[in-house]
Amino acid sequence: MMKKTMVGLVVAGAALVGASPASAAFESYSPGSRAGSWTQQNDTQVAAKIHKLGTKAHADYYRTTDPGSYYTLWNKKATLGSVTYSGVGGRVTDLRTCNWVPDNDDECSRWEIRG
Repeated sequence: MMKKTMVGLVVAGAALVGASPASAAFESYSPGSRAGSWTQQNDTQVAAKIHKLGTKAHADYYRTTDPGSYYTLWNKKATLGSVTYSGVGGRVTDLRTCNWVPDNDDECSRWEIRG
């Protein structure tokens, strides 16, 4: 009985590993994970969340509707757990999250590219 249960769990786990990531959120975290951003509503909306008190951050992203220009979603609330949302638009193809550094270059993650 135990052997059959274990085989069933392995098969179920393998099915989950092979599942399509298309339904999963497209996400990015700033250096030090002080902020994070992700897509929702089938990759047509971006959310930006503060993970460390006092952090101001932004999410930069490209959409299929205007692939030559990126959009920026700011979260300047600096409150732990605060979230801002973009409007709904074309599918997001590239996403990164940045810690805002006043009067200097912002600290940004690498671009996450879904294409």
